[in-house]
Amino acid sequence: MTPTRRTVTATLGGATLSALAAPIAAATTQSATPIRRVAILGCIRQKKPVPALLAYAAAKADLNLWIGDNVYVDTKDDPAAFAEAYAQLATKPGFAELRAQGQHMATWDDHDYGANDADRAYALKEDSKTAFQRFWNLETDTSAPEDGVYSSRLFTFGQRRLHVIMLDVRWRRDAPDGRGDILGEGQWRWLNSRLAVPADLTLVISGTQILLNAGTGSETWEDYPRARDRLFKMVRRHRRPGVVFITGDQHYGEVARARGALGYDAVELQFCGLNQIEKPEKNLYRVSPVSTSLHSMCLLDIQWEADDHNAPHILYRVIDTETGATDIAYRLNFSELTFG
Repeated sequence: MTPTRRTVTATLGGATLSALAAPIAAATTQSATPIRRVAILGCIRQKKPVPALLAYAAAKADLNLWIGDNVYVDTKDDPAAFAEAYAQLATKPGFAELRAQGQHMATWDDHDYGANDADRAYALKEDSKTAFQRFWNLETDTSAPEDGVYSSRLFTFGQRRLHVIMLDVRWRRDAPDGRGDILGEGQWRWLNSRLAVPADLTLVISGTQILLNAGTGSETWEDYPRARDRLFKMVRRHRRPGVVFITGDQHYGEVARARGALGYDAVELQFCGLNQIEKPEKNLYRVSPVSTSLHSMCLLDIQWEADDHNAPHILYRVIDTETGATDIAYRLNFSELTFG
C-alpha cells in the first residue's frame, strides 16, 4: 500500500512552518524505472545559508539519503530546540522543492540526535526521536518501538534490487572504551535479518565513519573494534555481495577501502557537510582525493546494466556547487564487490 503524503508542521518564533514530507516507508518499493541517481545529504548548519540544496533539487535524484547531522540541535535541556532546528531547515531555499521530489530516507547522527558525540545516555533522546519522526514522517521496520530510528527499504525494478539500510549509531551507543557496542542487540538482530535479503547492491548507511583509523580525535567504528568486526563478519557470513558503506560526520568527502574485509574489499563512500568544511583527518584507509569545498553536493550515479563501453558500476561524485567543478569522481564496479 502506498502511504498518503502529508504535511509536517513545526513552529518557530510563533510562526507555523510546513515541510512537505513524502512518507519515508520501510519494506519494498516496486518501480518500473531503476534507481539511477542517489543523493547523499548531511551535516547542515540550518542557521547558515545552504545554497547546495538548490543544486540538489536541480539534480533530481531518484533517492535522497539524509545520513545524519541533518540539523544541529546541540542542547542538553531544551526539548523545544528540536522542532525549532527542523523548522529552520524547512525554510531554506530549495528544501521544499527537494523534499517533494524523488524518494527520501533519513537517519541521524550526534548533532540532530541532540549533542556532540551523544550516546545512549543522552537525556533528551525521546524528545529527539519524536521530533525526528514528526519532521521526516518516518515509517521504520525496527524490531521494537523503544529502539531508535534505524530503517530499511528494498527497491525493485525489473530483475534488479537495491537495498538501503539506515543504521542508528546513537540510540544504543556505549562509551568508546574499546569494549563497547554501537548498535545494541535489537538492532544487530534486525541488521542480521536485513543482510539476509538478496540484492544486487546494498547500501549500509552509518553517521559515523566505519573506515577511519582510531586515534585521529574523530569518532570512528575502529574505536569499537568488537562492533566493527561483528559488522564485517555478518556480511561475510551471509556471503552478501554488493555491500557498500555510506558514511558522514566529517565535513569533507573521500573514499576509503579495507582490503578483503568483507571477503572482498570494504568500500566506504564518505561525505558530509553541505555548508561547512574542516581539515581532513589522516585516514590510513583513504584511496581518493579529498573534497573540501564549502558548498558541496554528493551524488551516486548507478549503471545497472553493461553496455559497449561500461560494466555495471557506481560513480561517486562530490561537486563544488559554487563553481560546478567535480572535486572527486570515483568509479566502483559491481565486479569489485563479489566473493572470489
